[in-house]
Amino acid sequence: MNRRDFCKTVTTALIAWGLNPVLVLADNGNKILNGEFFIDSKSASNGFNDLNDNIIETKSEKSIIKVKDDFYLVRPETKLKFISNKLTEVIKGSVHAVFSKQKDELKVKIPQGTIGIRGTTIFVDLEPSKNRSYFCNCYGETVLYDNDGKLMKTIVSDGHKSGAFTDDGKFRPYFHNYLFNKYAKNHPRIFDDEMEKAGCIVKDSHCTLKS
Repeated sequence: MNRRDFCKTVTTALIAWGLNPVLVLADNGNKILNGEFFIDSKSASNGFNDLNDNIIETKSEKSIIKVKDDFYLVRPETKLKFISNKLTEVIKGSVHAVFSKQKDELKVKIPQGTIGIRGTTIFVDLEPSKNRSYFCNCYGETVLYDNDGKLMKTIVSDGHKSGAFTDDGKFRPYFHNYLFNKYAKNHPRIFDDEMEKAGCIVKDSHCTLKS
């Protein structure tokens, strides 16, 4: 069988299985490692191409995805916005995000302000009912701005450093206030376990795919 006939056979088989051959055969760096998610309300179970001005959403289950060189563990009932394959806003829910080194500062919007990123790992859990968001700089450096663009705080750590980013533009340690959120309290261990199950090697909160 020559190459042309082989490609036609593979394409026909993929279509018969209900898969999109363009998505399955593409090598664009984007991968679904675990779970199901939706792009602009449509299931992405067959894979996905570039994300440009798209809304990613999970329903009842989490999803782990790789977008170019960045990894995301997206928790259930979460909604995120991506532009040019970059996370630009956490609209709802919570997410672990592992960012590759950025040439320019990547700004991620949350209700309380903006997180400036150059290459780090973060965890964000929005708590609208409590007028705050849980934020953890898990590794690296982040910069926090309020909704007026004023610099609030620069966080540098080689371990998990977290606090409450509140609606009044403050960043405060949680201390005992967050003990009731068991997921946030245990998110470092949960992240490592879930990423390893999905086929990633985790070191210093950063991920690489197992070969």
